[in-house]
Amino acid sequence: MVLVAGGVGVLAATGYLRVAIRTEPVLALLAALLLWGLMRFLPGLKAYGIDAVRDFALVYYSLFAFFTAAALARSPGILERLIAQLGRLMPWLLIWLPLDLLLEPLAVNAPNVPGTSVRILTHKPGNAAIAALLALGFLWLFPHGRSARSRAVWSIMALVVIALSATQNRGGLLGAAADMAVGLAYFPDRLRLILRALLVVAVGLGIATQLSLAGPATGSQGRAFSASQLLANIASLGGANEEGNLSGTVQGRDVLWSRILHKQESDKLVIRGSGFGPNLHTQVGVYDAGTDATRSPHNSHLDILARTGLVGLLLWIAVWIAWYWHMVAGCRRLAQRGLHARRQVAVLCLMVTTAILVSSFFDPQLEGAQVAALLWTIFGVGVAVTSFRGRLGDRTDLHLAAAGPDPRFRAEPGWREL
Repeated sequence: MVLVAGGVGVLAATGYLRVAIRTEPVLALLAALLLWGLMRFLPGLKAYGIDAVRDFALVYYSLFAFFTAAALARSPGILERLIAQLGRLMPWLLIWLPLDLLLEPLAVNAPNVPGTSVRILTHKPGNAAIAALLALGFLWLFPHGRSARSRAVWSIMALVVIALSATQNRGGLLGAAADMAVGLAYFPDRLRLILRALLVVAVGLGIATQLSLAGPATGSQGRAFSASQLLANIASLGGANEEGNLSGTVQGRDVLWSRILHKQESDKLVIRGSGFGPNLHTQVGVYDAGTDATRSPHNSHLDILARTGLVGLLLWIAVWIAWYWHMVAGCRRLAQRGLHARRQVAVLCLMVTTAILVSSFFDPQLEGAQVAALLWTIFGVGVAVTSFRGRLGDRTDLHLAAAGPDPRFRAEPGWREL
């Protein structure tokens, strides 16, 4: 529904989208990826119908990036409202997320979402970790309006959510580490923050391990919500063999990934890919073969290669290299011009995007709207907030300079000068 609304909005004001694409090469690259994906989608639409549409979500959710860039070109004040609304939503989000994770084992007895076979309490731990990382980054990048004690309490809540998620999903754990590494690179007093974070984590894990703290039930994969499970997951990242199904899931993914790549080679589809519609699991006989429960390789980046071939993968890599180059250079220019509030928004975009891209190596997150819509919206926000070309950058600067409802912006050094 949001994509349809965005499409109607662009049709009503196409000039803003044209300006964004013309002035920002990274959006032109993304348009090329979308066009190539469309070319690989159309043949499968006739053969596979709705399955091709489902698989094509991996690419068409990138429309959110174009719609966001066009919307910010049309109404730059949206950015300030987004930040203000995120600040109001953040406490409620951090209250709900731990409940979300702990209630997930009860999903088997919960009613279905109307019109689907999905239980209403079904939530992916990796998605919860991404949401907690967004909240944690916001807390430290936009501290104004909250006391140090309040920030500490909500930060601990976010870390608890990340820890609970990490007991169930190692991709989220690696994503969290990458997210924090990127964020710390932009903090002036990073050493002190690292020491504080390590102290909090060490003390928390030590107490939880000594008291044998554990949740009342296990997760959907049979892993406990416990400190010992978290330590086992961390150890398994270094190649240690642990009890449970940790080694099994790693080996299963290795088999799945290698078989999919081998089939691409044997079918001579390495260049153009299999297209959208075929069930990659059924084709190679791994995991949920014969069903539609899982259709992708449990790796969104490998899914790009499998569906769109080397052409699509090279475009995918080019898009992200160009985006990171644009963002890093933009953050540097924003700092030089004293535009600290906009720079903080850009850093938050960098942090969350990095977490999503890393965790997507182990989880098909970009095939679903819960994470893909967030990623591509952040992509568009990042391009807009670091832009200094033409109408998009100028209007965003001028509008953000106006006195708005959110005091966090006006409290930033350099805000009045802007």
